[in-house]
Amino acid sequence: MHQRTIGEILAEERTKHHISIPKLAAKTRIRQSYIVALEENKFDQLPAAVFVKGYIKTFGRVLGFDDRPLLALLRRDFKESAEGTLIPREFIAPTLKRFRQPRAITTAIILLVSLFSTIFFYVLFQWYQLQKPPEIFLISPEDASVVGPTVVVRGTTDFDAVLTVNSQPVALQPDGSFETTVQFVTEGVVTVVVEAQDKQGKISTEVRQVQVQF
Repeated sequence: MHQRTIGEILAEERTKHHISIPKLAAKTRIRQSYIVALEENKFDQLPAAVFVKGYIKTFGRVLGFDDRPLLALLRRDFKESAEGTLIPREFIAPTLKRFRQPRAITTAIILLVSLFSTIFFYVLFQWYQLQKPPEIFLISPEDASVVGPTVVVRGTTDFDAVLTVNSQPVALQPDGSFETTVQFVTEGVVTVVVEAQDKQGKISTEVRQVQVQF
């Protein structure tokens, strides 16, 4: 069912009273171009909304009809912009929808990318952890240090590695820490070699050279 527009109602009221546009313009002191624009629903050719409301009230007074239903139609079909102009609501809704849709799509894409990135880097990290040899953090002895006939070798490594110091196996604590004593029978520069081997056979080596003095 066709709903009559503001322009159609105004044109019908004017025609019903047998008043021409020039005559109505003279009575209301409203430009003919504005009256034509109103009757043709060309609100983009009209001044600010406050003037349009005033025109409708003036037409109602001059032509003898109740202007309130027309003002209600104006509020239903148009929204007043920040600049005071009238914007058709049928234009606003699709525009907002167009803005909301890309925003929702963009948010979904960002979430998916973040999820896949997290999974990818987690898998990459796990793969790297499997590929690298066990790490050795040797606390003592310090390289090029002067020691006596015995030296304490202390450090940490992966808890499940097999550790040797100068080819001798050393027991690891549950947290991967270790400590053992190496004895020397001669003075001079001596090498301390610490090796850790994981279950896949990958080996890490830490070497310290110390000066032995009795």
